[in-house]
Amino acid sequence: MNKKLAAAAMAAMMLAACSSSSDDAANSTAGTQTEATVTTDGAETTAVLTKEDGKLTGVSIDVVTEEGDSKKDLGADYNMKSDSKIGKEWNEQVEFLENYILEHGVDSVKLDADGYAESEDVKSGCTINLKDIM
Repeated sequence: MNKKLAAAAMAAMMLAACSSSSDDAANSTAGTQTEATVTTDGAETTAVLTKEDGKLTGVSIDVVTEEGDSKKDLGADYNMKSDSKIGKEWNEQVEFLENYILEHGVDSVKLDADGYAESEDVKSGCTINLKDIM
């Protein structure tokens, strides 16, 4: 799948899951989940957003490598900390991003043309490329 199309599909999914009409909010008592998966160069990126009562209550992002390994599950074994500008592993950076999205919303994460966060707030905890995530 074309990377721009994949990124657009993921962004549309995340935006759709975060926006709601007053009818959605009125009719939502149990939580709802929206999931999107994008495959690029053999790696599968998945984002799951959970909403309850019209409010975003959960964000989970992971990438499964070509070898079938979850980057979140690998943790320190993913071994990118030494190459990270902020000294954090991939899973730590994604956890920061998930929490940032929960607090500020999906729309608050703007990317530059190369797929990196523009905001210094986001870059303080997440410097990985977000092109396939957002």
